[in-house]
Amino acid sequence: MKRLYYRILILATVLTGATSCAEWLDVQPKTSVEQDDLFARESGFKDALTGFYLLMGTETLYAQDLTYYYLDMLAGRYESAPQIVDWTAIYAFDGNYQSTVNTIYSKIYNIIANINNFLYFVDAKRNVITTPHYYETMKGEALGLRAFLHFDLLRLFGPVYSENPDGKAVPYRKEFNNVATPILPAREVLDNCIADLLEAEKLLEGHDSEIFNYDDTADAFTEMRQMRMNLWAVRAMLARAYCYKGDSESKATALKYAKSVIESGKFTLANYNSITTAPVMPTEQIFALYIYDYYKIVDPVFVDASSSNILSAYQATVETWYETSSGGASDKRFQTFRNVSDNGRIKKVSQKYNQDYYSSSRDNYSGLNSQSLIRLAEMYYIAAECEPDPETAASYLNAVIVTRTGQNSSTQTKEFDQLDTRQIYGQVTGKTVRINELMKEYVKEFYGEGQLYFFYKRLNFKTFSNCPLPSEDMTAHYQMPLPNDEYTFGNNN
Repeated sequence: MKRLYYRILILATVLTGATSCAEWLDVQPKTSVEQDDLFARESGFKDALTGFYLLMGTETLYAQDLTYYYLDMLAGRYESAPQIVDWTAIYAFDGNYQSTVNTIYSKIYNIIANINNFLYFVDAKRNVITTPHYYETMKGEALGLRAFLHFDLLRLFGPVYSENPDGKAVPYRKEFNNVATPILPAREVLDNCIADLLEAEKLLEGHDSEIFNYDDTADAFTEMRQMRMNLWAVRAMLARAYCYKGDSESKATALKYAKSVIESGKFTLANYNSITTAPVMPTEQIFALYIYDYYKIVDPVFVDASSSNILSAYQATVETWYETSSGGASDKRFQTFRNVSDNGRIKKVSQKYNQDYYSSSRDNYSGLNSQSLIRLAEMYYIAAECEPDPETAASYLNAVIVTRTGQNSSTQTKEFDQLDTRQIYGQVTGKTVRINELMKEYVKEFYGEGQLYFFYKRLNFKTFSNCPLPSEDMTAHYQMPLPNDEYTFGNNN
């Protein structure tokens, strides 16, 4: 095998195609540092960890496709987008969007490979990590990230878990080598995610600084922990993963973890009047990415695009989602859209990522250049889904709704877990009242964050509002196919 190198700050040992492929590429020597040199000092481990987040914050991953762009397109968020004419084509995972899907797969496994190499060296070279709490924090972060990334691979490339938990999903890579790893059933992938998260929790507890703002008196590596896989992000991920598992025991555990995050006092729901001035809701960010000069990525689709191509939905569609005819116009989430006229029709364009809203001052964190990956509102929604008592469950939903609308809310709890016969956004969904009330909140809350698609898939919505394939059963379209290279080079025939 060829000698492996690291780029300065960004780990760049990569696999060609799938992670099980045996061909490895060298990077250009002028931007490289040999890994033995990198991990010979504590600062090298810090640089390597920073590299994981930088790799995640690219356009093909969480700075675009896995948040407000491709995933939100799949969830029917938009009716206008750059260069898209046929919206049914976005579900052509083996056709028009094969390159997009394959790139997501290979890029995530590239980061996982680097994480696994880091995890080897963090133990092999533990003696060079001398600052108190650094070893536990670093290893806990890396394990939490490995679980986070595998979990998203499961949500993308695995089956609808509630329908087929034993269906083949993805490999779970735990070592940095060229040994092929078999594709695992979804259940085993999820169990591996949970095991990594539980180990990460043990490592981070008592060692994570838990500093969630700028702090000039602190070690720079320990401030702004929401920009790293911190202890509470790990616990939020455990809530997310156990909720995904979905059996009664797992839901009880998900509820426990969601409540622990809610009650931690580390994060607060956004103030009603702050939402329109800081739509990313920085006080709610449990885990986010810092993306340098984010405006260069988001402006071409949300700000500078022509009125015919700008990433948007029509006014009537957005007003339906936010229920403006029944008081929803006061919802601050709705008020964060701007109007664009296109041939006499009004389009609504999200301003969540317009960086002009956010200050660079270090007096208080504003959300500048950030992409949320886990927010506090989701913990309330998980609690509402997993809490067995309808009134208590509704109280978690209402707590969020009040902060968004400025009005007292009373979520319907009559026949809460019975089949809902109401039309929601013009459709009878076949779900319970509880799930439909949650669905409305996911639609309103996570615009531009990619979470709505995962919600629809997890609960196997046969269709949904503004579905790109309105006449088809979506169950058959939720699972992205693995790249051909996974079968060509992997132990997966």
